Amino acid sequence: MKRTITKALCFVCAGALALSMAGCGNSSASSSSSASSEASSLISFGSASDYDYQNFSYSDGLDENGYWSGVKALDYVTLPEDYTSIPVSRSDVEPTSEDIQAQIDNILSQNSTTQEVDRAAADGDTVNIDYVGTVDGVAFTGGTYSGYSLVLGSGTFIDGFEDQIIGHKPGETFDFTVTFPEGYSDSTDSDGNTVVLSNKEAVFSVTLNSISEEVLPELTDEWVDTNYGTSDDIHSVEDLRALYQKLLYEDNLHNALMNYLLENSTFKSIPQEVSDYQIKQCLNYYYTMANYYGYDLDSFVQTLMGYDSADAMLQGLSSSIESYAKEALIYQAVAETANVAPTQEQIDTYSAYTSTYGANYCTMVALMDAVTDTLSEGAVVE
Repeated sequence: MKRTITKALCFVCAGALALSMAGCGNSSASSSSSASSEASSLISFGSASDYDYQNFSYSDGLDENGYWSGVKALDYVTLPEDYTSIPVSRSDVEPTSEDIQAQIDNILSQNSTTQEVDRAAADGDTVNIDYVGTVDGVAFTGGTYSGYSLVLGSGTFIDGFEDQIIGHKPGETFDFTVTFPEGYSDSTDSDGNTVVLSNKEAVFSVTLNSISEEVLPELTDEWVDTNYGTSDDIHSVEDLRALYQKLLYEDNLHNALMNYLLENSTFKSIPQEVSDYQIKQCLNYYYTMANYYGYDLDSFVQTLMGYDSADAMLQGLSSSIESYAKEALIYQAVAETANVAPTQEQIDTYSAYTSTYGANYCTMVALMDAVTDTLSEGAVVE
């Protein structure tokens, strides 16, 4: 399975982005910040303002071979002696029938339609709501919205919010009380005064505009052939299950191999070029999202992510950033040691993305594929 272009060494800030209003986000960032900052030891994190993340380019700092420019990875990381024959437990990589079914359910969901219904809202429904939230009778920034589409049970909003919509019907307006979690970031009122949300009760007045339910397609050979026969040469339900068995096995194996290398390699340090790249990529990702939603970066992470600032976000995500930097070094170290290079076919796989990410970045992704193939071929699965 070819990795998606944006995954390869891209810092996808996993699980951190909950795109909901400040009144309804589901996470508190203060505890995660302190916990993950302790885990990071090889990267020194400065302030977000120290990095030119606004002008980040994916191919900056990479050469035409997909290597980090001027960096010899083996100067920074020592691979385990058995890196060419990594032991892997078959039970850790063989997908279960439930894993395969979950992928098929996801495909069906992606191809689902919705239909508006006139009944009480239930878990899993998509509801369109207007809401106004107040704390101690004061409306706060991010606590008011009109026409918000919310999937009940998604956990998008703070605990208790979605549950109290269940059972209501379209056209109803109702009030309920929820409590913000401890450590939740402060908001402001219309005059810019601070409104403390941490551990505070909030009253929400909600109008339920409409309810829609998901309608899944029926999984048949005909449906599979119509949707995937031409594009993927998949013509039956059996073919589809076999494909996902193969893809999940490969993905599990790749993850197991990288986890083994992360746990058993020795890192002397992480070069500044690699750590700065990961930090700027992370900041650029959220900076781009902030611009899309009409925020500056600090306001975005405060309002939509629950961090006090972009600096606090960096500290909160520091262990993940360091992990991605280590992976970057491991891929190149294996390539240097085993003399691995991508084939032209592997490079061409990503040719459509060069205008967005640059040729050097796309070559790096192809190099990662080549390294992964080499590690997979030598893995000892028992």
